[in-house]
Amino acid sequence: MDDLHSWPERIAEREGDYLTPDDLQDLIRYSLSFKERLELYQVLQQQELTWIQKVLQQQGPTPVATALPSSNPAREGAEPSLTPAQRLLARQLAFCLRSLGLSLLLGDPTPVQQVTLGAMEQYLGLTQAIAQLRAVVQGSLPADQQGLLAPYWQELQAVCATSQAQFPSSSSSRSEAEVDLPTVPPERALTLAEMFV
Repeated sequence: MDDLHSWPERIAEREGDYLTPDDLQDLIRYSLSFKERLELYQVLQQQELTWIQKVLQQQGPTPVATALPSSNPAREGAEPSLTPAQRLLARQLAFCLRSLGLSLLLGDPTPVQQVTLGAMEQYLGLTQAIAQLRAVVQGSLPADQQGLLAPYWQELQAVCATSQAQFPSSSSSRSEAEVDLPTVPPERALTLAEMFV
């Protein structure tokens, strides 16, 4: 599956006909590699926090925190010690890594394309951070797992390039994305009774 096409697209192109011999061979290769894909997916899941923390450290000095979105109750309610920009970057990297893993598992580039396009617009330094994330991830995986993940990293880079062309400000420096929040406490909200008096 050197050229990434989603399976629904391939099936729709057949219009009720049998798969072509090339598509059939791709499907056989995909099914034979599913065990390895599942193992790599689980590695991505287990190492996500560690890898993202390494990228955050490369971005600048950061305290170690668990600011990633999660359904883990141990992480919820914890007061992260990251800046708002760092929390946004951590979330976006997590979404990109998760969509990369899902694309790998399904053998379909659609999750990378859909999730990442929205993420590109939200954090200006995401393109550089994704390159750092790729280096961290690839540096900690054996060659065979790097090979399985390579086409999806390439798809992610293509999405980054497209996003940079559409939104040139996304190549700006990270410092432009960081904004000091005001320290003035917000005004007290009116109660329902006060609104109508």
